[in-house]
Amino acid sequence: MGKHTRLEVMAVDDRLLDYLLSLIAVDSESLHEGELARKIMEDIRGFWVEPYMDGAGEMIGGEAGNVYASLPPSGLDAPPLLLCAHLDTVSPGKGVKAKVVEGRVVSEGDTILGADCKVGVAVLMDLLRGAAEGEFPHGPLEFLFTVAEEQGLKGVRHMERERIRARHALVVDGAGRVGKVITASPTQDNVRMVFKGRAAHAGVEPEKGINAIYGAAWAISLVRWGRIDSHTTANVGIIRGGKAVNIVPDEVEVLGEIRSFVPEKLEAHKKAIIKAAVETENSTGVGVKVEFERAYEGFSISDDDPLVKVAVEGGKAMGMKVVTDSSGGGSDANFLNAAGIKAVVLSMGVMESHSTREYIEVGELTRLARWLREIVQLAGNIA
Repeated sequence: MGKHTRLEVMAVDDRLLDYLLSLIAVDSESLHEGELARKIMEDIRGFWVEPYMDGAGEMIGGEAGNVYASLPPSGLDAPPLLLCAHLDTVSPGKGVKAKVVEGRVVSEGDTILGADCKVGVAVLMDLLRGAAEGEFPHGPLEFLFTVAEEQGLKGVRHMERERIRARHALVVDGAGRVGKVITASPTQDNVRMVFKGRAAHAGVEPEKGINAIYGAAWAISLVRWGRIDSHTTANVGIIRGGKAVNIVPDEVEVLGEIRSFVPEKLEAHKKAIIKAAVETENSTGVGVKVEFERAYEGFSISDDDPLVKVAVEGGKAMGMKVVTDSSGGGSDANFLNAAGIKAVVLSMGVMESHSTREYIEVGELTRLARWLREIVQLAGNIA
C-alpha cells in the first residue's frame, strides 16, 4: 500500500468514522441482528456485489442468518482469504448513542458502545468497498458476517461450509490495541450440575426435607474456581433454584464453564467436579447429576505459519510492530479452525469491551483498516 497524503488520510478517517457511527446506531443484540444484517446486505449491493444470507437465524431462533460476500481476484495471484466479523453485541445494547470525545468514540454511558464487533464489521466493509472499487490489488476475497457470536458462537456453527473456498481466515474481533495477532485460544466445556433434594415446610417439618441448595453449596466448595493454573480457568456463573424462603428447596441448577489450553488439564478438572458430586451425594443425601458440553475447540498456530507472518509483515509495511499472543476467550476463529479453515484473530483497538465504558480511538480505527489492506496485498505469500 503506497503512501497517503494528509488529505487522503483525513478522508479515510472521516468515511470510516461516519460508517462506524451508522452501524452503532443500529441495535443488534444477539439474536436481534435483523436490521443490521439488512443494512449490511444493502450496502454490499451498493458495491456491485451480491450478498447471501444462510438459514442460521431460523436454526437458532434469531432474526437473521450469517451474511456472505465474495470478490474475484484483481491484480494479485493469491489463494482465497476469508475475512470474518460478527454482527451481534452484548447487552445493554439497545438505543446506543455514540459520540466522539477527545478523539475517542464512546457511548452516553448507560449502554455498551457496540464497538465489539461493529469496528470489525466497519473495517471489513471498508475493505470490501475498496477492493470492489479497485483501490488496491487483491486475490480472491471472501467475507463472513456472523450472528450470535456472543452466545457461544451459535451463528458460525450453522455456516454453510461449502460456500467457503478459503483455507485461511482473519477474524477481526480481538480486544486491545491494533497490532496483536491471537494465535491460540483454549478449549471450553460448559458444565451443568443438577442437585435433587426433597421439599418440605421449612418451619413445620424441615427434618423431612433435603436441601438442594445446601448440596449445591457443598459441591461448589469442594472444587477450585477461578484461575486454576497458567493454562486453565473455571467459573460458576449461574445458580437457579428454590421457590420460597419457607420451603426446603428440592432442586437447584448450577451452570459453569472450564477452559484450558491443555486437554489433559481440562479433563482433570472435569474429574474433580465429578468427584465433588459423588462426595456431595454421600455427605448430604442430595442427588447430583453432572453434564459437560463442548462449547468450542481450542487452537494453536505457530508464529512461523505463513498466515501469521503475513499479518506481521503487513504491520511492518506501515511502520507498526505486530506481536502474537494467546487469548483466554473464544471467537469465531475457534470454530473456523475446527472446520478446517486456519484462522487467527486480529486486535481491533477496542478497549473495555462488554462494558458501558467501552471505547475506541479514531486513530486505531484507521490503523486497523490500513493493516487489513496491507495484509490483503501480501496474501500471495500465504502457502
